[in-house]
Amino acid sequence: MTTALGPNMTLEEKRTEAKARLDEASTIEEKTVHGGTLTPAEVEQVKRLLKEVDDLHSSIQAEEETRGLVDKTRAMLDWFAKPVLPSQPSTGEATSRKGLLTPGEQFVRSAEYQGMKGRHLFENALNKLDFGVALKDGTSLLEWKATLASGPGTGGDVLVVPQYRPGVLEILPKLISVLDFIPRLQTESDQIIYVQQITQTLNVSFTPEATGSALTGTDGRKTESTLAFNNVTAPVRTAATWLPVTNRMLADAPAIRGLINSQLLMGLDQAVSAQVITGDGTGENLTGILNTGGIQTFGRGTFNAVDAIFHARTLCRTGSKLAPTGVLMAPGDYETMRLLREGVATGQYLMGPPNTLGVPTVWGIPIAEDENVPQGTVLVANWSQGSALFDREQSAIRVGLINDQLIRNQQTILAEARLAFAVFRPQAFVRITGY
Repeated sequence: MTTALGPNMTLEEKRTEAKARLDEASTIEEKTVHGGTLTPAEVEQVKRLLKEVDDLHSSIQAEEETRGLVDKTRAMLDWFAKPVLPSQPSTGEATSRKGLLTPGEQFVRSAEYQGMKGRHLFENALNKLDFGVALKDGTSLLEWKATLASGPGTGGDVLVVPQYRPGVLEILPKLISVLDFIPRLQTESDQIIYVQQITQTLNVSFTPEATGSALTGTDGRKTESTLAFNNVTAPVRTAATWLPVTNRMLADAPAIRGLINSQLLMGLDQAVSAQVITGDGTGENLTGILNTGGIQTFGRGTFNAVDAIFHARTLCRTGSKLAPTGVLMAPGDYETMRLLREGVATGQYLMGPPNTLGVPTVWGIPIAEDENVPQGTVLVANWSQGSALFDREQSAIRVGLINDQLIRNQQTILAEARLAFAVFRPQAFVRITGY
């Protein structure tokens, strides 16, 4: 039996009542399927039920339209409330090339976060919070890299969008990392099984036709090339990082959104960079470049800092038949090379004047600095064809308590992603030692 319609019914209750009336009308009409007829009272009852369904349907449509207008208005207000700034790498508000919201924006808009905020659970530091937000399919935490532009802080001014004067932002140098060199591919598997080329001997010659009827010897024989491959398994590992926050900060949606989009994702980016370079493959570690068998290595010896990189470039070309796409080095080693002068201490800088703009390069190859590269080691490689980072692109952000945070009025916010790293062509990587 259906219930009476009330003026304060929720949208979900209206849908439930509409379905109940349709089910009741259908049950009455089943009599006609077997040749029966409906009594006048039953006909009137069916008419009444269908009339109520029509009324409910009209009410549902009107409420959904109103909600749509409200959401659109809020979205437009958010849009027009943003400050007009010159183009700047990720401030945490823009959408990606896939049209997805940033991880921080997805977190503060999630039903889990909004529900707790609506119940004012963040306003009492004694509340024990434990919840997670699974980000939308296709959300890769590594796709979002934000820049911290302010000074030291703990969630205050470091999250404020910097105000740049027009014309200044465009000349700021672009900083790149090792992850900018490596292609990012998607996967739905827990492990990547791929073919790794370990040797490549390409012997190509122009060969004349064999003379006479000779079937032996080398007369007319074409040269043979040799390729050797290994099947390699790269397990998908979990990369995660966390930060302590207060309940008050959790209640501040813009601040927590900025915290996620800047510091958490920056921490994740740094951890993955370290694994890609020096991971030893044990436990939950990835196998990084420096621990991958088959990469080319040579000692710097008498080469100067710049000539050694050109020699590594040559080894990459001859060893893998690929042109190098990036140079990776420790900041201290880059400083030594960048400050080289012509001949004497007062000569011109070998790599251009200090006001040179753009991505730093050597021999036309972009340079990335990373503290995870051991001092005295430089990597010259074709990263785009020699390697790939597989990203499951299904990330999560969680909030909970660890250790004694309950008595410290703190919570923990954690971000994690699942990744695998593959090196397809070890010969495409040249390591310079003794730099």
